[in-house]
Amino acid sequence: MDDALSSIFSMLRLKSCVYFLRDFCAPWGMSMDKGRFAQFHLIVAGMCVAEVDGKTHYARNGDVLLFPRGYPHQLKDREDTRCLTGSEVMASLETSTPAFVEGGEPVRLVCGHYEYRDTPPVLLIDQLPEFIHVRAFDVASPRAADSIVPLLLRELDSGKPGGSTIVEHLAEILLIQTLREYVATAPHSAGLLKGLADPQLGQALKLAHAHPEWNLSVERLAREAGMSRSVFSDKFKSVIGLPPSEYLTKIRMVNAIDLLADQATTIPQVAEQVGYASEISFARAFKRETGATPSEYRRRQSIA
Repeated sequence: MDDALSSIFSMLRLKSCVYFLRDFCAPWGMSMDKGRFAQFHLIVAGMCVAEVDGKTHYARNGDVLLFPRGYPHQLKDREDTRCLTGSEVMASLETSTPAFVEGGEPVRLVCGHYEYRDTPPVLLIDQLPEFIHVRAFDVASPRAADSIVPLLLRELDSGKPGGSTIVEHLAEILLIQTLREYVATAPHSAGLLKGLADPQLGQALKLAHAHPEWNLSVERLAREAGMSRSVFSDKFKSVIGLPPSEYLTKIRMVNAIDLLADQATTIPQVAEQVGYASEISFARAFKRETGATPSEYRRRQSIA
């Protein structure tokens, strides 16, 4: 499961942005509109309330609140606190009178966002819920995030050269740890998350992601899962939502897009490296997935 999940994370082309590490004193509240990017809040110290779709969620130090597709939400010290908009709070932090610096019990927050590509549709992200709350104290085993957070806080406070780059990478690790923990602990009725956790499908997914250059067949994946072709195909589609052949195509196309970014790699070489025996069959599959031929796609990206 870990190898397939690592492959999926690498496909995201993840970029992070940390807005701030701040102490907000009660009463305080921020209202975030629907955004273009994933948003996250790490509660470093204290407690707060998150409101999502009219439902109240209580968070405390060590918790991570993640909105994988930028879903609207409110974050505040208590349920009845009036909120400023997120843009109002950010604007105030650039002035001599930042919001929420005086008052009652403080909470310390790290807030920011994540960007990842959405063309072609990103595997995994489109199957995540709008809101993920990873509770630090619900986890029986020590969390890897416990070692990441002190480093993140230290760099945010240090002001040393190169600190912003380190902060961005640590924030990306925090996201991966949060999603890995969510995959391992949350119940999944269907989708890629359930497939990753399934012993049989997990083995097939591991092979598919480990060797995108192989011209893998459904029969080969079925053998890896220890199942007949028909049973495997039915289970794969039922759980993950796509036939295995379509899933393989999506992996190949994401890898092809990355390879096309290198102008020195010819299109026949790209076709071979993503498991196609001919340039023609690769071009047809690529156009079905992206709406453009490989050469058209490469030309558009070079202009952009």
